Amino acid sequence: MVASPDTSPESSDEELVTRTVTFGAGADTHVVATSPTTSFGSSPTLEVDRAPESEAYLRFYIEPFTGTVTTARLRVFAVDGSADGPTVYDPPGVRSWNELTTWNNRPDWGGYWGVVSAGAVASGTWMELDVSDMSISQGSYVDVFLRADGTDGMTLASSEHPDPALRPQLVLTLESASDHPPPRPAPLTVSGAPVSFAPSADTFVSEDAPGSAEGGSARALRVGSSPGREAHLRFSVTGLTETVQRAVLRLRVAADGTEGGPSVFGTQGTWSESAMTWSTRPARVGGTLDRAPFLAPYGFVEYDVTNQVRGNGDVTFGLYGNSGDEVAFHSREAADLEPRLFVWAGASRSEPGDDCMTRQEVIATSVPPLHDTYATPETPSTTYHREASLRVDGAPRAEGFLDFDVQLGAQPVRRVLLRLYALDASANGPQVFSAQSFDEATTDWAHRPVVSGSALANLGAVARDSWVEIDVTDVVTTSGRHAFALVPDSADGLRFASAEASERGIIDAAPQLVVVKDAAPRCSYRGTKPSGTTAWVRQSTAVEAERSHHTAPAPGGGFVVLSHQEQTRDAPVSAEWTDVITLHRADGSVVWTRAFTQAQVSFTRVAVTAQGHVLAAGSYAGTPDLGTGALPQGTGMFVLELTASGAVEWTRGYTAWFQRADERLDNPMQVLDLATDAQGGAVLVGTFWGYTDFGAGPVYSGKPFPYDDTYPNSYVLKLDGQGGYQWAKLLLADTLRGTQATSVAVDAAGQVTVGGWAGRATDFGVGPDARIGPFVARWDASGAHRWVRVIPVYFSSLRALTVMPDGGVAFIGDFGGRFDFAGQSYASREPDEYDGGPRDTMLGRLSATGADVVLRTFRELTFQDLIVDAQGHLVTTQAGGGSLLGLGDVGPLESEAPYRPTVASFTDALETRWVRVFDPLQSNLLLTSQPGGILFTGDLVGAFEVDGVWYTPTSRRSDVLHLLLRP
Repeated sequence: MVASPDTSPESSDEELVTRTVTFGAGADTHVVATSPTTSFGSSPTLEVDRAPESEAYLRFYIEPFTGTVTTARLRVFAVDGSADGPTVYDPPGVRSWNELTTWNNRPDWGGYWGVVSAGAVASGTWMELDVSDMSISQGSYVDVFLRADGTDGMTLASSEHPDPALRPQLVLTLESASDHPPPRPAPLTVSGAPVSFAPSADTFVSEDAPGSAEGGSARALRVGSSPGREAHLRFSVTGLTETVQRAVLRLRVAADGTEGGPSVFGTQGTWSESAMTWSTRPARVGGTLDRAPFLAPYGFVEYDVTNQVRGNGDVTFGLYGNSGDEVAFHSREAADLEPRLFVWAGASRSEPGDDCMTRQEVIATSVPPLHDTYATPETPSTTYHREASLRVDGAPRAEGFLDFDVQLGAQPVRRVLLRLYALDASANGPQVFSAQSFDEATTDWAHRPVVSGSALANLGAVARDSWVEIDVTDVVTTSGRHAFALVPDSADGLRFASAEASERGIIDAAPQLVVVKDAAPRCSYRGTKPSGTTAWVRQSTAVEAERSHHTAPAPGGGFVVLSHQEQTRDAPVSAEWTDVITLHRADGSVVWTRAFTQAQVSFTRVAVTAQGHVLAAGSYAGTPDLGTGALPQGTGMFVLELTASGAVEWTRGYTAWFQRADERLDNPMQVLDLATDAQGGAVLVGTFWGYTDFGAGPVYSGKPFPYDDTYPNSYVLKLDGQGGYQWAKLLLADTLRGTQATSVAVDAAGQVTVGGWAGRATDFGVGPDARIGPFVARWDASGAHRWVRVIPVYFSSLRALTVMPDGGVAFIGDFGGRFDFAGQSYASREPDEYDGGPRDTMLGRLSATGADVVLRTFRELTFQDLIVDAQGHLVTTQAGGGSLLGLGDVGPLESEAPYRPTVASFTDALETRWVRVFDPLQSNLLLTSQPGGILFTGDLVGAFEVDGVWYTPTSRRSDVLHLLLRP
């Protein structure tokens, strides 16, 4: 079992809130065929039978509540039972009854829409039926129809029954996790087997005996804060031939457990087991590697220490107390109970030497559970498969069960891992067993799966909000159903997130069975070497998770990167992020980094001027100060310049608004792209609503403010090297979908070329244009119109463009429909569908005067970025589809490993030069032209292998990865 790090406070308080709410019937009645004009709304009982025929109706009003309904149970007391109880029906829209209803005017519902049948019900007992499949929402009525399945009828207590405790109930289980922290990242899926290391030295030191070195020979390592006691361990890691992907420190707890477990840190400094004292102990370095607050006597705990174990050599750890509740761990003097360090390295790989760079990718496939539930003897006939958690406890007893349908395929399996997300902490988690396959809907305590064999794992101490991982490779050896039981090993119970939690949007941390295997060897490259081969790789190493957003080249070599770093560890993506701008040299080393932590500011684009300064632009709200004073009050967009050393030189802010008779509305503005000219000026394109003033007086977008299904219009703004206004163009359409300028480039002559999507009546400089579709337009350095090309296909987009060495333009986009280009007709897969059908992708070229040159279309792939390299070749990125580019099969099969990062190079005639496919990276794949090749940037969130070397993200989260590919 491997647990992921925990930095939570010392508490096992529940943050997934589960509660039940009971609603009584506001109205109920039954009708009888033999009394066709009699109403029974005031009767103390309800009759359901086939002889004489009778049926019952119940209505519940659902008052407002907080949370998500995971289970709904109808509870009705059986005054007179039946060997074959009734069926619950939920006919949609049938509400035409009240307590005065008779057989003759009963609802006409046809007897369809069955929900659940009761089976045998004993007299004097509650009939409880799972009606979770009914539509139940707060502030509304729920009607339940009961009809008998046979002639052995039932008499049920009604809402008029003299004993209020026996009246009908609708019991809802409500679950919410609004205060629950977002799930931590799952453990990295490692490809190699673990190697175990025993400590070469361990000891503990005491603050109250600062000169004592007796801990070096002790059989127990003691840790606490009052008095201060620290444990220190050293391991000699040897024999690793691949990059470390994970490392786990396992310690056995002695007789003294704790509810305030220690934290693990890396340490620095030399020390001797026989001579270390409190006064000579090494210093701890960095942040907390891991922590588990609750530790049971004679149990064990596993700490994720991957960030401290980076390869062969000595590695040292310190355990530091968080509580006066001291804990003891067995030392290396305790023989079989000694500490162990488990290290997983990547699967053995070497740099491919053949022409097509044959690789065998390690593929991890996550299989969701087919069924998962828990059962408890407290309610032996109740099922819990709809709840958001799997409860496991010894008192009161509860056992959890999971069932997976696994298809292993023909390739060899490396590992099979069961992953569970712990919602609570436990000093002694459950044991894991193989079990009989089951159906969750019928699994209660009396019908729970049979457990077989010995325990596959004992989870030991489990931290709250952490993933636990159990290696089940030895039992999942064939395709088919594989079930597991979670059996309590103590009365210190806990809950794991269920599949239902994810399906209902409560907590996205469903159980997984991860199958790790080798794909069949496949070519990862097509072309002529050395083009497309790797010159170097660079990885960011910030402790905080970091994600790339935009890159741009620096004149003469080097590049700038705009990235986002999390402000709080493990924060959700929706939380505020720090915008970071980093200038790199041509070899990938860092010149400087500048972080912007201002709230309500979002950087979107960067560029480097001919003078080596960095331009950056984005959106804001409020009055943030980005370095030279507050921006204008409101919502809008900004542009700033950083000097060659990273200092803010100037900032400009522009707001958008709309003035109503009684109020002024702040409107959003976007910056979608940014370019620079030879004089260091900035050219921006984006969208806005209402009015704005770029420097020559207020201008109107043609769209007052965001509403319904409308989309904004666009601007093109040209500033000089000091941020002063030069000129602006408004690209305004009179259609609901406004004109969107998405990409801009400036050539050596200062001409501005813009691409995007044009709505009807857009004026590019020569009057309204009736055509609708992707466009490329050019203005000279002074803003005078040169030319425009609109491809008239409505369902389409233009994603990016670049200027060729001859002044022509290349562009990428997609379309659904028909159009002509360079004298040839093009049609997508289903061009006559009402929405254009599935989109096809296009790569095209225009001449320096805007004339059609050449176009290629592709199916089932989408280009993400486009540049022209220093040699004048076009380069694209896309997710998957490498085999569709015309050079033959490349990369793993899309059916087993879809959307692999792909880089392709094309001639100026759009003929494919080379294609290369990589291991998975997250985010859009960014390209930057460099004198020595093509910079390829993505986000590293898992194990990534290139040319025989493995890379893994810091803290198992996200790093920015750069690869320089030869042109």
